[in-house]
Amino acid sequence: TVILLKSETESSDVYGRLLEANNFKAIFVPTLGFGFKKLDELKKKLEHPEKYAGIIFTSPRSVDAVRGALGEDPNARMLCNYSVGEVTHNLVMSTLNQLFTKGKETGNANNLSEFIKDGFDGNKSLPFLFPCGNLRTDTLITKLSECGFQLDAFEVYETICHPDLGENLKKALEEENVEFMAFFSPSGVNCTYEYFQKNNLSFNGKKLIAIGPSTRKCIEGKGLEVYSVAEKPTVDYLIKVLINPN
Repeated sequence: TVILLKSETESSDVYGRLLEANNFKAIFVPTLGFGFKKLDELKKKLEHPEKYAGIIFTSPRSVDAVRGALGEDPNARMLCNYSVGEVTHNLVMSTLNQLFTKGKETGNANNLSEFIKDGFDGNKSLPFLFPCGNLRTDTLITKLSECGFQLDAFEVYETICHPDLGENLKKALEEENVEFMAFFSPSGVNCTYEYFQKNNLSFNGKKLIAIGPSTRKCIEGKGLEVYSVAEKPTVDYLIKVLINPN
């Protein structure tokens, strides 16, 4: 049994089906909740695409924020657009008209910054619009700034621990043969760790999987051992490290 510490999304059926095909049982436990803000200001920025080189999405929530800001006219006409991960890319394609993003295969902010640096052919004198959350890391901004790019990092959502995390985690941990716990974000690690601490629970006996280097760093920062790291946030990479830990 693998506890997936992530929300169920349009990709959940794929996760469940492919994990089962490889003799794993998946249990989804959403760790995070979200609240949007400043969408009126975001809309004003989106109404002036000529002021930006493009837009960068690093999470599905950033896509939801743009979709919410645009209202009944989901047309964002940015030129050079990028996303981290297939889930975020697919959400852009399904909800935002006339917008296409590159970089979905990069998997994390560090790789995306390299991808942009090596392949960007737009106007470097203009900033990227970067809708983000309150828990964003500075990796992307730092890496791109070092290469002469500018980012308008605009906080449009806040991340909080999911209100039902404790109840859902308790039920999941009572399942038979829980061997793995897969963490998909540093904030997910923080919320889960807080629950364990508050309830005097131990991670002993659980193999902790980190999705990406930032998540690994966060787990290790709690003094916990990381069993394996999936390089990219896809079910194929997760299954790979479940079967053959690195």
